[in-house]
Amino acid sequence: MRKKMSVAEFASERSELLLKNFRESLATQSVISAKKAFSDAADLPAPRFWVSEARAMRVISAMFRGEDPCEGMFPEKREMYQEIFRRVVQIKKVAPGKPLGDIVFEVVNNPAPKSYLSWHRAKQILHKSKKSQCGKIRSLL
Repeated sequence: MRKKMSVAEFASERSELLLKNFRESLATQSVISAKKAFSDAADLPAPRFWVSEARAMRVISAMFRGEDPCEGMFPEKREMYQEIFRRVVQIKKVAPGKPLGDIVFEVVNNPAPKSYLSWHRAKQILHKSKKSQCGKIRSLL
């Protein structure tokens, strides 16, 4: 679990991608639905998995030990870790001597099939991003 007020190093990249996807979804809709646009934004492919390498390593290591660290997680987050684990196992079969940390780093930084966010979480991220942008602009004035 992340600490309160911690900020991921990729947060701005994630926000920019979500905003781009959100705008594209709105542009293609004949009847505007914000919920659908947020959902579409979260379901489009992402350039990486939106999790830090360190956090992914802790979860994947626990999964290899037979633990279920995904218990109690939101379904999207659980699905993301299962996909990372599936890819790690695949690579481990091909390169059994490769360190787990290197494999997890490689998998997390490869393209993801989606952002693994609920439409509601995508909405929160975009609103927070918009709010922080307004604060930066105000501080410049």
